[in-house]
Amino acid sequence: MVKKRVKQVQHEDVTALHCSYYFLGNGFRAWTFHVDGLMVETGPRRARSEVRRFAQRFHPQAIAVTHFHEDHTGNAADLATRYRIPVYMSAQTARILSGSPRIPLYRRVVWGPLDPVRGEVQDRIETDRYCFQAVPTPGHARDHVAWVEEEQGWAFTGDLFIANRHTYGLRDESISQLAASIRRVLRYPIQTVFCSHAGVIPDGVTALRKKLDFLEWLQAETLRLYKEGACSREIAARLLKRRPALVCFSNGELSPVHLIRSILREHRKKA
Repeated sequence: MVKKRVKQVQHEDVTALHCSYYFLGNGFRAWTFHVDGLMVETGPRRARSEVRRFAQRFHPQAIAVTHFHEDHTGNAADLATRYRIPVYMSAQTARILSGSPRIPLYRRVVWGPLDPVRGEVQDRIETDRYCFQAVPTPGHARDHVAWVEEEQGWAFTGDLFIANRHTYGLRDESISQLAASIRRVLRYPIQTVFCSHAGVIPDGVTALRKKLDFLEWLQAETLRLYKEGACSREIAARLLKRRPALVCFSNGELSPVHLIRSILREHRKKA
């Protein structure tokens, strides 16, 4: 049985919907945002009734998503059909969502399945009052973008931040790309980060810098231990929190060792 908790948060002109899930002892969080007729992220299908009620308050005129993962796009097709509105995304995301992306079983169980979505490729979205620019931010996913409103200092960062520290990762995540993406976003005059899992972060610059510091530390320490002869699993055990239940539940798709292997894989490519 999945227990859900829902709340709404207001920050300036942005209204945020927070859904929390507790499944087999693990907590999962997803945030959806609305500003000036634009919904940013649509949450997972498991939150469909909550997201529908949220959307009814505003009758959105458009949707923007950061990447294809089902906890961000699980209600995109439903809302696009219901309100007859476009779903803006990167070209890579549009290609992925035009079909039926393969989703690991544990993610379907936690978040729900994903319907194909007809996306409209945009690198700039203008609402009545604001203008959002797509900033490529790969690392967590190859198609990932952040949506930045420079005049307001807002950055809707999807899964770029999540937390100050990573304790596990996906098999295909890239630590070096993630660090480069954070540096790219920090070049913009941002203040508030709207994270799809951590929520509203008023001091977004400090949060992103802390995350960047951690990634740079993890890279340096991983390479140091590797040069001393440690293997990837030994390095993960020494540097990162053990997550045996999560590794087991995800059938190895989520694991601390994936972060270490990403660093070593990219190091070997440069060698």
